[in-house]
Parts: sequence; C-alpha cells; structure tokens
Amino acid sequence: MIETVVVGYGLAGRAFHCPLIRRQNSLNLHGVVARSPAVRAEAVAAWGVVGYAGFEEALADSRVQLIVLATPHDSHAELAVRALEAGKDCVVDKVMALSEAEADRMIAARDASGRMLSVFQNRRWDWDYATLKAVLARGLIGQPLIIESSVCRHTPPRTWRGDVTQAGTILHDWGAHLVDQALQLGLGPCRRLSAWITPAPWPGVNSGGHGRIALEFDNLLFQVEMSRICRLERPRWWVVGTEGGYAKFGIDPQEDALRAGDIDRAVEPANLTATIRRETATGVVDMPVETEKSHWDSYYANIADHLEGRAPLAVTAEQARDVVRILDAAVQSASEHSVIAGPWGGD
Repeated sequence: MIETVVVGYGLAGRAFHCPLIRRQNSLNLHGVVARSPAVRAEAVAAWGVVGYAGFEEALADSRVQLIVLATPHDSHAELAVRALEAGKDCVVDKVMALSEAEADRMIAARDASGRMLSVFQNRRWDWDYATLKAVLARGLIGQPLIIESSVCRHTPPRTWRGDVTQAGTILHDWGAHLVDQALQLGLGPCRRLSAWITPAPWPGVNSGGHGRIALEFDNLLFQVEMSRICRLERPRWWVVGTEGGYAKFGIDPQEDALRAGDIDRAVEPANLTATIRRETATGVVDMPVETEKSHWDSYYANIADHLEGRAPLAVTAEQARDVVRILDAAVQSASEHSVIAGPWGGD
C-alpha cells in the first residue's frame, strides 16, 4: 500500500482527492493536513485517518510516500519542492503553479530528488471530452477547423479563488483544464494566442469574471471560455469540421455524483447527448452520439500503477508546465491587448 497524505481539506481535498484515493486498492489514505483543529477533526472523523496540524509533521512521517497538495494555487510550488526534497512523491492539484518559473523549480526539484511529480488533470477523463476525442478519431465530422470549449456559469468564486494573488486569474481555474484538454488532442503546437479577461461584479473578487483564450493551431482555431457571470447557457463543446458539426451541452456528471457520495452513480441526462450535424444526399441530418464513459478513477489508478512500476505516468509535470506557459502568455495578452507568439505543446 502506498501511504498517502492529502494536504488541505477544502473542497478539492474533501470532495475530490480523499474519496478518489480511497477507491484505489494500492493507495491508502493515511492522513490529512489541516491547520484548523475543527477542520482536522472533521477529516479524522470522516475518513479514520491521521490528522496533521502542519505540513512538516506529514513530511517527517516516514510511513508517508505520497503527498497530495489540495491547497491554494500560490502555495503549490513551495510545498511541492519541500515534499520532493523530503523524498516524497507528489501530486499537485491543478493549476500546477502560477508561473513558468515556479513550474521549472518544481521540475528541477523532481529531477534532483528522483521522485514522482504529477498534476491532477482529472478532466482528461470527462465523458464529454472522451466523446469528442472519439468523434474526431473516427473522422465523423472530417477535419476540425474550429473548436470552442466553454464552461460558463453564474456564481461567485468560493473563498480564496476570487483573490488573484492566491488563485491567479479566472483562466487558472477551469481554464487550466480546458487548455490541458486542447493540448492533449494531438493538434500539434499552439502557434500564437490572444486572451481577454473581464472584471467580476462582486466586491473583493479581483481574479476576473469572464475569460477567453483563442489558441491558434495549424489550420485550427481552439477557443476556451470560462465565466462566473454568464446567465445564458453555452455549449460545452461546439465544433466545426470540414464534413459536419458537433455540439454538446452540459458538464460531465462525475463531479456531482462524487460529491453526492458515489461517483459510480453518475448519469448523463438524455437531453444532453451530443449531436453531430451532417449533410447527406437526402438533406441535413442530426445524429446523436453515444457518450464515451471514461472514469475519474483513471487518474489515481495511473499514479498507483506508475509508482509500482506498471505504467508510464499519464499526466507529466512537463505537460502541466505547458499549460502554465500558455496561461502566462494569456495573462500577458489580456493585459497588453496583444497577440503572443508561441509555440507551446505539440511534443
């Protein structure tokens, strides 16, 4: 068993990491780090684990092999470096870091320590993303020309996520997932980008209310859009191809099922099934697309398999650094109202 400690017991630690780790036969949820005595007691009672009042206590525990950082974004680099230097393997919640320089420090510490470093890009296993990949791989809409990937809601950010110092911009939240998905589609390198960030209407929220990045690949425009201020529904995916179009509404259902207590009970409503529109000899036809049901378990299953020598790492630190580099450029573009040249990704 790989003894594992989750650092931080906010939403990410409590609702995502702890239950997903507990589902893996090769991982043992050994402990939780939480500074608040009340929060620490809640974690101990919920999971029957060791409660650590501080990060150093967990690092000093020789039983612990894997550290999972579910803390504010601005803490990731420092805590990951300390964990790696202490001889622990490390998983970092997305986004990996708030700058390329921080990501470089983390990778250097990994290389010096010989330990593992990965980033929790669990949404590579979202159903909507898996379905899109299958559609593109089968050539059902021909060559894609425009891909729009959006998560637009109307809700203020929780706790520290509205503070640009701790969280980065709105692009560093869902944007970290959407950019990672774009880079994993095998489109080649992103050649240049432009980005926009609009303010949030809530007092004390300075990380942005709406963000958009236009990523230019060879012969393809990939737009990612995320919003906290959008009252209107947008498609999760909207794709134009040379032989048809693809549209998908609705967010992957695994998060809601996991937070409700059983991710295996995730169900996608029938009215949210993806649709392909093609022109045939008899006219324009809309065709439903069967949903590809990948599973968030795949992330921690791969971590366990990798640490036990059975598989290569699915989400590498270098891949996560590419996401950070694009977000750095996007923030620069939004600030300067400029187009930033790459390339990024595509290795």
